[in-house]
Amino acid sequence: MRFGRGRRSSTRVPDRSTEPAPAPDYSGPALLDAPGAEVAVRVALTGHMDPTDGQFHWYGRVSAVEGIELPEPGRGQVFLTVPGSAPAPGTLQERDPWGNLRIVGVGTPPFPL
Repeated sequence: MRFGRGRRSSTRVPDRSTEPAPAPDYSGPALLDAPGAEVAVRVALTGHMDPTDGQFHWYGRVSAVEGIELPEPGRGQVFLTVPGSAPAPGTLQERDPWGNLRIVGVGTPPFPL
């Protein structure tokens, strides 16, 4: 067996068609429609297409605007609307140490794709 000789290694160009597209995102004002409250908020959202279930999963943080109190998480379905888009159903999850809420949703996101 000879070392140092044999097949030449070829340099391959990666196939970019199989790489996932960059995640869409939105950061800005929104309207949170929760049970018993409609609140102006600021959001930072992103999402991805899940290959397992074939649906778009979106998620992010909801922050209160100027002293407005956010609803408690886990109170059922909410709707989030950003300017120029239709309301999207989601669920409020845990509150972070700064008082912001995590929001998640499956399906058409509240921001344009």
